[in-house]
Amino acid sequence: MTDSPPQPRRTPLATKIGFALWVAAILWWLAYYAQWQGAFGLLRLKVMCLGGTTYECAFFQQQIHGAIPVYSPFLWWAGLIALAVGLYQSRAARR
Repeated sequence: MTDSPPQPRRTPLATKIGFALWVAAILWWLAYYAQWQGAFGLLRLKVMCLGGTTYECAFFQQQIHGAIPVYSPFLWWAGLIALAVGLYQSRAARR
């Protein structure tokens, strides 16, 4: 009998969705907070707004009056959950 060639591992759909949500969250965050002192102005403070809300984030949101909807980290956290599910599926498929 001949052995069949090993099947290539496939990335779970949840992992792909998780990365897509993270990319969307980063683009939304960057576009929204770039309206206050540019994309890289006060980046040290703005990066904390990616996954949560700090006093500085609330201040920036009060000052920004642009066309882009106010950033909310729900896409970031949804992406994290999807990545966790994808990691679980990937490990379960190896067994």
